[in-house]
Amino acid sequence: MRFPLSLEAPRRELSFLFVCGLLLLATVSILACGARPPQLQSISVSPAIVDGQVQFTATGYYTDGSKVTPLSALWFTIRPWYNAVNPVQFFNLDETGKASCNGNAGTFSVVATAPIDPHYPLSQTNSATPQVSGMAQLTCQ
Repeated sequence: MRFPLSLEAPRRELSFLFVCGLLLLATVSILACGARPPQLQSISVSPAIVDGQVQFTATGYYTDGSKVTPLSALWFTIRPWYNAVNPVQFFNLDETGKASCNGNAGTFSVVATAPIDPHYPLSQTNSATPQVSGMAQLTCQ
């Protein structure tokens, strides 16, 4: 028994496979483009130089051209992670970036640091976390 040859069935199968292939390609392309979120590339701290008491603010600049102000950051005197080794405080600096002189004269560095990955919890940042820092100066008289 011979079956009649029909070109309709193979065409439908090829069309279906072609559409599925296009959908798969589009899905992979979308996932590849969105797989890597923008990363923090620099931080500026303002004001850059100040006398006495001030509220410093960090601004983060990302690889996609966006910026965030205020940027959630860890604030340090001198340089990041140094305070754990040398706890001498030449001025007061709180976790929000508010600084004030405490009787020591001189110009001191204020550092804001944050993880490169904007989704990495700030509370889990340590000296091994890939991060970016920005700096400003506080002058005490």
